[in-house]
Amino acid sequence: MNKIESASVIIKNKLSMKTILDLYQKSKSFNGSAFLYSGNKLTQVKNLPKLVSFLLTVTPGSIVKIIVEGNSSEKHLQSIAEICQQSHGKHSLKSNTSFNSIQV
Repeated sequence: MNKIESASVIIKNKLSMKTILDLYQKSKSFNGSAFLYSGNKLTQVKNLPKLVSFLLTVTPGSIVKIIVEGNSSEKHLQSIAEICQQSHGKHSLKSNTSFNSIQV
């Protein structure tokens, strides 16, 4: 049975491209539709170019509404919300990471 679920989340930090790709991949495997809405803009999560453009315009502290329709919509909504609310995405660099550089 198709259900529609929605939730609002606060974006803590800019999402990295790896995190955006994770969000996209989760939605591609979901049998239904997922949308993000913020600042009078709506985008479908399964459309990668529009998703990237949308998330580039979202600033930290913005409220994003997640709308999900389909089977297991509550579970999918929760997974999207977790990705969007990562304070420091699992793919971001830690602040104490050091790099060695080589000049050629």
